[in-house]
Amino acid sequence: MTKPLEGIRVLDWTAWQQGPVATALLADMGAEVIKIEPPEGEPGRGMLKMYGADLPLNFYYQNQNRGKKGIVLNLQNEKAREVLYKLVEKSDVFVTNYRESAARRLKIDYETLKKYNTELIYALSSSFGPKGPDADKMSADFAGQARGGIWSITQSEDMVPTPIGAGFADEVGGLMTAYGVILALLSRERFGMGQRVDASLLAGQIEMGRLQFQMYFMMGIVPPGSVMAAARNPLYYIYKDCDSKWFAIAALQADRFWPQFCKVFGIEELEKDPKFENQLVRGQNFDELKPMLLDIISAKPRDHWLQRLEEAGIPSAPVQDYAELAVDPQVIANEYVVEIDDPIHGKVKVPGVAVQLSETPGAVERLAPELGQHTEEVLMEVCGYTWDDLAKLRDEGVY
Repeated sequence: MTKPLEGIRVLDWTAWQQGPVATALLADMGAEVIKIEPPEGEPGRGMLKMYGADLPLNFYYQNQNRGKKGIVLNLQNEKAREVLYKLVEKSDVFVTNYRESAARRLKIDYETLKKYNTELIYALSSSFGPKGPDADKMSADFAGQARGGIWSITQSEDMVPTPIGAGFADEVGGLMTAYGVILALLSRERFGMGQRVDASLLAGQIEMGRLQFQMYFMMGIVPPGSVMAAARNPLYYIYKDCDSKWFAIAALQADRFWPQFCKVFGIEELEKDPKFENQLVRGQNFDELKPMLLDIISAKPRDHWLQRLEEAGIPSAPVQDYAELAVDPQVIANEYVVEIDDPIHGKVKVPGVAVQLSETPGAVERLAPELGQHTEEVLMEVCGYTWDDLAKLRDEGVY
């Protein structure tokens, strides 16, 4: 089936996670993504070895570089930049998360590249945005989370900032970058112009915490640091069972589900109790109700309670680790996990495509490329170089 971004060529000069995630998302949707690396490879290739792990598949690099072609260009070399300019002439998008000062120094910034292709979409996925005193500041995922406010609302009950794993700021920054690229491609289709796209770790974290930020602006109140410490709704809470497994109840319309809730946990006598009969008074008296509920729930296993809640129609879900998530029937049914048949590594499971289109669906086609795997192929097919040309380029230190 046709994919929505088929025919779009993306040049990917990125490293680590934020930038590579953006282009991996575009590759999933059919774009031809050409990852450009230095002769030693981008630093993400060495991420696991940095921490003492040497595995056949580097999950960190694989996660954000799947579905791409890989070429080597030594962009410190002027001849290599001339090759890049030829690629730019034949491409639609250029994406980077290197600092803008580095791009300017190497003459691969937006102002330079648009001279070779006026319709180019140039996306810069930065740390803190393109303006201001920290516009060119080096950063990483943790700093984006910290500065973007998200840690102020994910604190533990003893009010200790709690980082979110999985490169949360990087993933969101990459998603926002891909979103910007697609909007720019749509604008080019409608209005015939290329343009620069700016996204950042900081902006992505603000977007993820937008509701709390809006709360601060409209109420003048800094949102509570710990959701669990501040929670006063027993129907919107996290509970632990007899096996130390956790589950969440997520009934925002608390009064609607209160009678069913009382039946599930055998506290029918509290349904009409003046201290608990509606959410206003339940919140005021939650400190009295909470230990009673914790004691009841900790006596039986999670599956028992989830089944009872399901039968009562009360929204709930298990708190799953990734081993549980991998075999979740809902995950499997929706192909949120898929299997790639790789000629070297065999069958490899990977996260699937999160957005599904009925007529032009995306798909994960292949694992990440080996270093320089497609250099000759790309330079011959896209730029028209011959084997003799390539031999000369190698001698000149281009790749």
